[in-house]
Amino acid sequence: MNRLGRLVSITVRAFTYSSIVSYNGLMKILYTSEQVQARIEQMAKDVIDRFHDNKPLFVCLLKGAVPFTAQLMSAITRQDSGFHPEVVYMHASAYGTDQTPGDVSVYSSVDTSVITNRSIIVLDDCLDKGITFTTMKQLLLDSGAASVGLIVLIDKDVIRDSIDAPLLVGFTTPDVWLVGMGLDDAATAPEAERWAGYIGDVSPQ
Repeated sequence: MNRLGRLVSITVRAFTYSSIVSYNGLMKILYTSEQVQARIEQMAKDVIDRFHDNKPLFVCLLKGAVPFTAQLMSAITRQDSGFHPEVVYMHASAYGTDQTPGDVSVYSSVDTSVITNRSIIVLDDCLDKGITFTTMKQLLLDSGAASVGLIVLIDKDVIRDSIDAPLLVGFTTPDVWLVGMGLDDAATAPEAERWAGYIGDVSPQ
């Protein structure tokens, strides 16, 4: 029996904004740094309320989920000093230099003993077609995880094959090329915009 129990799949309604906040050159700023920080603070409260007595193992997907994970974990521990998040890191990529997802490459040095019989929450920056999460979920289950859920900062409004609904979503956006908060514009320059605190749209106009 899993000592942490099963994750409850309840999706919290994401914040959405119908208008562009501002422009930065050719980029549309969909969510400002202040809006992102405020939403992550609320997400941290939701995580504490739901998992305080049933702490899962968080799996941060490199590289994209690093800014989101760092802010979320900081907010959790700031709001509740008794909640000690346990985080491991796995590298997964489905984009490369393209703007559409393709095959997923996964690299991990995490020992399966850390995963076995654990309830896992995958942390990712953006849910697109669901290819990355579907791949990661199967890999983690094959490695002995008791359950695998997803918390994602951004949920794109795209048609996708049936996948489990995220446990928690930060924002919803149209199906556009996003940058910031872990999402980079590799076609412009290596790591371009990845570390920006806002979420922007750099789709061709």
